[in-house]
Amino acid sequence: MSEKVFRTAIYCRLSKEDGDKVESNSIGSQRSICEEYIKKHKDLEHIATFVDDGYSGTNFERPDFQKMMKLAEAGKIDCIVCKDLSRTSRNYIEGGRLLQQTLPRLGIRFISVNDQYDSFNGNPQSDSFIIPFKNLINDTYAKDISVKIRTNLDMKRKKGDYVGAYTPYGYVKDPENHNHLIVDDYAADIVTQIFSMYKDGLSICRITDRLNELGILSPMEYKRSCGINYDTVFRTNETARWSYNAVHRVLTNEMYMGMMVQGKQSTPNYKVHELKDIDESDWIRVENTHEAIISYDDFMAVKTMLGRDMRSSTDDSNANVFSGFVFCGDCGQPMIRKVVPAGKKKYYYYVCSSNKRKEGCSTHSISVKELENAVFNAVKDYVTHVLDLDDAIAYINNLPSADRTVFNYEAQIIKIEEEIERFQKMKLRLYEDLSDGVINKKEYMDFRNQYTRLIEDRESALDRVKKESRDCKSAGNGERAWVAVFREYENIDEINRRVLMSLVDRICIYEDHRVEVFFRYRDEFLASLEYLNSFNAVLPERYQIPQSMIAQNQVALREAI
Repeated sequence: MSEKVFRTAIYCRLSKEDGDKVESNSIGSQRSICEEYIKKHKDLEHIATFVDDGYSGTNFERPDFQKMMKLAEAGKIDCIVCKDLSRTSRNYIEGGRLLQQTLPRLGIRFISVNDQYDSFNGNPQSDSFIIPFKNLINDTYAKDISVKIRTNLDMKRKKGDYVGAYTPYGYVKDPENHNHLIVDDYAADIVTQIFSMYKDGLSICRITDRLNELGILSPMEYKRSCGINYDTVFRTNETARWSYNAVHRVLTNEMYMGMMVQGKQSTPNYKVHELKDIDESDWIRVENTHEAIISYDDFMAVKTMLGRDMRSSTDDSNANVFSGFVFCGDCGQPMIRKVVPAGKKKYYYYVCSSNKRKEGCSTHSISVKELENAVFNAVKDYVTHVLDLDDAIAYINNLPSADRTVFNYEAQIIKIEEEIERFQKMKLRLYEDLSDGVINKKEYMDFRNQYTRLIEDRESALDRVKKESRDCKSAGNGERAWVAVFREYENIDEINRRVLMSLVDRICIYEDHRVEVFFRYRDEFLASLEYLNSFNAVLPERYQIPQSMIAQNQVALREAI
């Protein structure tokens, strides 16, 4: 009777994720070892080779492995040959199920050349111990490699090295260092335009339409046009167009500030390969790792407005300048623009949204024209205050040190530290007084608690004085970059969207038509006021800061919504 000839498939797999060494485990090497083995065994007939290059052994969802198993299910192969057990699996549980259940059920002979294992000629007693043990070693090895790779990637992320496969739209990898990003001039210009359009008052939907009308390639299509084999779950058509989500992702991507943001997704462990979203608080952020496309101030201004109601007219020519900025000063709800037609004319007013929904508040309203005038005057006056304040600080910084009469923070800090040390020594001596019978136990506890409170109070005072010292130094020194934002509008002649985005946080309207404008950089402005106030004794009259201004801004800071 002739010997049975097994229709044999060779299976090869390689993955750097599993720590495979390219020299010894290359696909070519694996194939050669298996083909040489088949040639030496006349009962084996090589009919197919299956290769999964770049797939982890912990995952059985490999394209060619699945094709091979379908042939096995269909009865078209009788034997599988591989270089070693780790080529088919590095998963102890799934690997055991494959060798002990799936393949025997299908009547498939399995051969691992380097492990000298042949299910057709093997020793059932020894194989039942050795094979599971080898599978366990392969599984443990995969786990160890996974931990090492994760640790290495996390270290790189924390250093600010870019470890992603594809760069964010607007950047490319530096040819000299693939862990560093450099600006892609063309795409960066589109990013700048998107931010500029949003600052001008265009909604995300309008920006999306305009980009598509101009024929500007979406981020995916742009990458593909550059020869990058890139795809994403966000594509719904054969040619990806700009979408609301695509524009929103650009406007919210912190990478454009020069901040490296990574670790947004991860797999639960080395066996589960499905990506899961990571909580935003656990993302890895590193500042100033690459050139910024959008300034910090512009990005934060856009971020603030994205969280507000930006609905406006569908007519571009009547874009709502105040959209997202105006709030009711009485109930805190957004004010909405209302159009009142009168003959051939239209009049525009802002009314409280909660009142319009019949949820309380009063019926107070203000015309857009009245609002524009009030905001224009407020902005113009505030810009003047900021620039006068900056001139006064520059005057102080140019004074000789001997002429400055600033608070002596260093002396205050030394004095408080000495008080803390004195109270601590007195607290320590209490135990001696208790032991010597000078005080009883109740008196000991009372004095101890008293000194503890005194120490805590002085430590709080110390922290406060140190903070004031730091704030004073930061207000008086440096370029005061925030002032440059206001200086840009020194000769303002109208209120437009860009002015509001740059300078204004929000505008509150009260029932008596009082308009209160809350400006950006309030903390910096107040710190500068307080710094300047400490030098009032040496300031010329034209630089004197009225106490009412300081009080007014302190109240504004406390009451700002």
